[in-house]
Amino acid sequence: MTRTPTRRQYLTASAVAGITAVAGCGGDSNEDEGPEENETDDEPVENVNYSDPEGELAFVQPEDGAEVSSPVGIEMEVENFELQPVGEDTTAENGAGHLHVIVDEGCVEPEYVIPQEDGFYHLSEGELETELELEPGEHELCAQAGDAQHNAYDMTDEISITVTEGDGGESGNESEDGSGNESDGESNSSDE
Repeated sequence: MTRTPTRRQYLTASAVAGITAVAGCGGDSNEDEGPEENETDDEPVENVNYSDPEGELAFVQPEDGAEVSSPVGIEMEVENFELQPVGEDTTAENGAGHLHVIVDEGCVEPEYVIPQEDGFYHLSEGELETELELEPGEHELCAQAGDAQHNAYDMTDEISITVTEGDGGESGNESEDGSGNESDGESNSSDE
């Protein structure tokens, strides 16, 4: 899995410096003149509880083990978590952020940046639903919450699905085959 090492180094150094200062260990940190000088806008991140968030996240659709056709309609639900769109001036705050669907890459470790690359879908407008074009076959999906700066919370749900060729399974594309189910069509797709 690819991570953004620069961001990780900054966060790790900031956390180490904060822990060292609180513990009263003084100036023996290896990061004495490091990222805290250059990354002053990261201070709110230190107040975010990534490892033990109060919120909960779950897939609603598809269900674990489902056979579906592509595009795959994804619907999630959250409790005790404030969904926020990502903006230029948005800072990380505890218990708030946006959702991600990660396909065949596994969930990201808490506090690490969720990559912006293939297999990582960011629902950056604060939405709970999206559609994904997936190749036929088995896929592992991870729903994961992240903060405004895409740092991962340990707030996840994982399922396995099988994407079938053609119209053999459940999907969010019934409107394309003429069934008239417009609510599951393109209007639910996210513009990522």
